[in-house]
Amino acid sequence: MEFLNKQLAQEIVDRTMGIIGKNINIMDNRGVIIGSGDEKRIDDIHEGAVIVIEQGTGFEITDEEAKRLHGVRPGINLPISFEGKILGVIGITGSPGEIRSYGELVRMAAELSLQQAVLMNEVQWDERLKEELVSQIIHNEGKHDPLFLERAMRLGIDLQLERVAIVIMTPDSKKTYAYLKSRLKKDDLLLMQNDRIVVLKVVPRDDIDHFLRKTTETWLNGLRVNEQIQVKIGVGQFHEGLPGFTKSYRQAVLTLNSGLKLSPQNDVYMYEEYYLPVFLLSASDKGLTGNLQPFYKTLMEKDVKGELTESLRALIDTNGDMNKAAQRLFVHRNTLRYRFDKITEITGKDPRKTTDLLHLYLSFLNHELE
Repeated sequence: MEFLNKQLAQEIVDRTMGIIGKNINIMDNRGVIIGSGDEKRIDDIHEGAVIVIEQGTGFEITDEEAKRLHGVRPGINLPISFEGKILGVIGITGSPGEIRSYGELVRMAAELSLQQAVLMNEVQWDERLKEELVSQIIHNEGKHDPLFLERAMRLGIDLQLERVAIVIMTPDSKKTYAYLKSRLKKDDLLLMQNDRIVVLKVVPRDDIDHFLRKTTETWLNGLRVNEQIQVKIGVGQFHEGLPGFTKSYRQAVLTLNSGLKLSPQNDVYMYEEYYLPVFLLSASDKGLTGNLQPFYKTLMEKDVKGELTESLRALIDTNGDMNKAAQRLFVHRNTLRYRFDKITEITGKDPRKTTDLLHLYLSFLNHELE
């Protein structure tokens, strides 16, 4: 992999020249100038650098030698090494006697910059591998593959830890990703997916629900206050083992999708609160909801003023309590009874009966989730 590229070379040149006030050239391991204070010299062969690479030691160029060699000026050229290999050469333009004291310091600074770049590249590479592994985990790929398990171990991922999937929909993935990454624990796993971010959050053994509510509320408020970003969060349940991560992820996705359609005014959607909608979405994905009767759609078509559907939803929201439903609608109980009679007449289902109300509720959910 090419670590000493033109971008890094020019960064080293600009940074060093700003300190010592002398022209700097950076050459690659072939002696080609890839960074310089003189743009015209980029891509030229530097014979002094070629000599350094061949001999493995520094090389000073006097005025006389500069006339003899091609593409060089008086100065000092020193090898840039990494892990025992010469990856390039750094040259300082000027009289060797005047700049000799700078040479070793400049070379060390260049090597430190190279080491930092290599380290950052390795960190970024490991992060990409981790994200690829998280993608395989949540999509149930390679769960028993020895190579998969070996890769997880090499990346320091403990697959035995208890985790719950959290899916975050955001208008700014980069800012949200950076915010979360700075606040997640070492063993939490992260994956970016277009406008959504997946977190496999390590959870405690006890009181998981409280922990997840507190965690997501903290993220929600932090993103709103610090980044001015409004996100929507879907949370799955904890399930044992590697397949449990996949199940938790699917729950989080379906919970988020359900919540966005049924309660768009909310920001956090917990699976426990959307169990039935998630069940319907799962059944719909498998083509199992086609036989559900369209009671709610039929009711909407007949309900010109919208009072009947509003009354049904009030009864659903109050768990079948007619008194609370009447209070919510600011109508008399007898008015509500009359409306339920009309619903029964239109749909053949009496919302005052538990079984019939369930049929109407399932029909309502199926309609809203389409």
